[in-house]
Amino acid sequence: MDEKEILKEKFKSAICSAVRAISNNDKLEVKFGSNLESKKDHLCLPEINRLKTYEDYLQVRAKADSEALKIKHTNKKIYLKNQPHGKMAKSLYAIAEKIRYEKIGSNELKGIKSNLIKSYENEIKNKKIYNNDDISNETIEDAFELYMRKKFFNIKQNKDTKKILENWENIFDKNLKLGVEELKKYITNQNQFNFITSKLISDLKLEES
Repeated sequence: MDEKEILKEKFKSAICSAVRAISNNDKLEVKFGSNLESKKDHLCLPEINRLKTYEDYLQVRAKADSEALKIKHTNKKIYLKNQPHGKMAKSLYAIAEKIRYEKIGSNELKGIKSNLIKSYENEIKNKKIYNNDDISNETIEDAFELYMRKKFFNIKQNKDTKKILENWENIFDKNLKLGVEELKKYITNQNQFNFITSKLISDLKLEES
């Protein structure tokens, strides 16, 4: 095994230890691979193919932190009970729940907060604006995530992500602003958070429009 592979295996071992600690599950088995599926007491993370820059390490660590927080803070039965109808509504609902458990982790540990924010800021560096006439599902999802992260995290944006958000911010403010402020009170109450989120998203009537 060459030096690069040894380094990768050591990094994987460190990730596994961190994930078990964050998730409060010492029995959690962590595997890396693109064709694997997570299940109870098993977490599958993407295979680590590149570890050349700080950003490479950061992306892997942030992904692992996020998945560990999901294990710790998301109750699947509560999540499904409140899930709205419609493909787009479910997609936005998942984004909101992810922001909820990442916010809890960020409040608990500064290291997790730093990893998540820096990772997301690196991710949006390469975001490109869409054609203004192209109101695609991807556009709505990106805009919704940008909007929610703006409300819950202090995320630096570039001109392209600002443009994506610009096209939707007035609509979201009109329909979501008061609800989002209410959601902030229920970060640690998943049932209430999911219930309010589902209603807000359903009221947008995205599937119809």
